[in-house]
Amino acid sequence: MSAKSTVEIGSNCIINNEGRFFLLAEIEAKAPGVEIDPIIIIRITDEQARRLLRGGLKLCPIVSRRPRPTPGTKVEFKCIFIDNGRAFSIFDIENSTDNAVLLRIPLEQARRLIRKGVRRCTVIRRPFIG
Repeated sequence: MSAKSTVEIGSNCIINNEGRFFLLAEIEAKAPGVEIDPIIIIRITDEQARRLLRGGLKLCPIVSRRPRPTPGTKVEFKCIFIDNGRAFSIFDIENSTDNAVLLRIPLEQARRLIRKGVRRCTVIRRPFIG
């Protein structure tokens, strides 16, 4: 992050949840003594998803195992995302790149984690059209 830019977009990708599309973006705000980096998820239309994918944005990978850190790779749990009866834990993977990955988890487990205080992702559920 340059000295000129206090806010940048980190990991970003498109979530395909059984044909329902969402734009995922990590907002990174950093200044001395401050580091804020939430994941924001925005519902998008099928057409918006197609155009963004054609423009070079990638699909968010859905993994079957919780990602583990390795030398030179940092793994940070970000939040729980629930949509249409499906639940995911979202992780930020940082090495020379910055990528988000989703781990499918049982819906009841997600609800239990949220009741215990685990962060739920911020989701804008109405697509931006116009």
